[in-house]
Amino acid sequence: MPAASPTPPDRKRARLTLVLTVFLDLLGFGMILPILPFYGQEYGASDFQVGILFAAYSASQLVFSPLLGRLSDRLGRRPLLLASIALNVVAHTSFAFAPSFGLLVAARALSGLAAANIGIAMAYMADVSPRAERSKAMGLLGAAFGLGFVLGPAFGGMLSFVSQIAVPLGAAALALVNLALASVLLPESLSFEARRDAADGRWFDVQRLAAVVGDVPLFSLMLLAFVVTVCFAMMEASLALFAQDLFGWGGREISWLFVWIGVLIVGIQGGLIGVLVRRVGERWLLNAGVAIVAVGLLVMAFSSRPLHLLVATGLLAVGLALHNPTYTGLLSRLTDDASQGGVLGLSRSFSSLARVIGPLAGTALFERLGASAPFLWGGCLLLLATLAAYWIARRAVVAVERREAAEAEG
Repeated sequence: MPAASPTPPDRKRARLTLVLTVFLDLLGFGMILPILPFYGQEYGASDFQVGILFAAYSASQLVFSPLLGRLSDRLGRRPLLLASIALNVVAHTSFAFAPSFGLLVAARALSGLAAANIGIAMAYMADVSPRAERSKAMGLLGAAFGLGFVLGPAFGGMLSFVSQIAVPLGAAALALVNLALASVLLPESLSFEARRDAADGRWFDVQRLAAVVGDVPLFSLMLLAFVVTVCFAMMEASLALFAQDLFGWGGREISWLFVWIGVLIVGIQGGLIGVLVRRVGERWLLNAGVAIVAVGLLVMAFSSRPLHLLVATGLLAVGLALHNPTYTGLLSRLTDDASQGGVLGLSRSFSSLARVIGPLAGTALFERLGASAPFLWGGCLLLLATLAAYWIARRAVVAVERREAAEAEG
């Protein structure tokens, strides 16, 4: 008999299980991310080739996020999540034993394919959360991401004392543990009826895509998040190179810098975001998030001491922690239940495209215009985006209120 969606008493358990699954997934990702530029340098990679290493991961997400999201609408969230976790075991192991830079890039691309499950995780969280609580629920998911960034770099930094290859092998072992736990604990969240309705649609529905593009509040939110992610990814790929150039830092120092970022994200998304949504509102949180990221990038551009870098990354963490769950919650509330996987998968594609463009642009600017260029350009671009965010957030909140009022009347 097909699995039904969890009954209301099971929603809390389902959310907690998903948070655990996402945390373990991001823990492995967080272990590798800080050492990635230095790992690439071991293979003789230039600064721009380090950008390619970052971009390969996101390029796979770009291609596969909509496909996996739509597939999860048809087959259910659970089988796709389990398959992607299993693929992560293979990807991290391949990364550890890659004999050349080209195969190192291929292993990162394979890991990116597995990480295309983020949209599915978001859709799962939407399945098991009432509409009014989705920004808060997405905040819990964001907290799992943040906690992965707290402990992942710390674990990776400790394992790097053993050997460099121990870091990706440790990530592979974590993915194996995650697969075992998810196989036992993770229930299906999508009802048989919803899967059947989704199966009647096309794999690539041009009309559905046109409807998303034509939905001004929905599409504007995606474009805003795209710009924020491009600027953040420019920073992400250039940060280790910047700190290495200015302060002589290596993988261990960068790992602890990511721990600092993760602590702030967890603190905000794990507890404060729900309170802030109630007291301040999603509209103003979205605006504030974009503005704070812009200021953080500009502070980083003019950093000359490690303390400046701590302040800059702190601002970036706070801004992202406010923007991301608010954006995802609004996006989910603007989408009907049968299309959650497809729309959130499409949003992940926008994010992945941004993470392809951002590292390539950031490392190119770093090579050609100097160490501060990626942050200066990104900060200025986001200052302009802050002006647009005021209008975009207002339109989105009004559209959500109208949609939910109409559903209540119906």
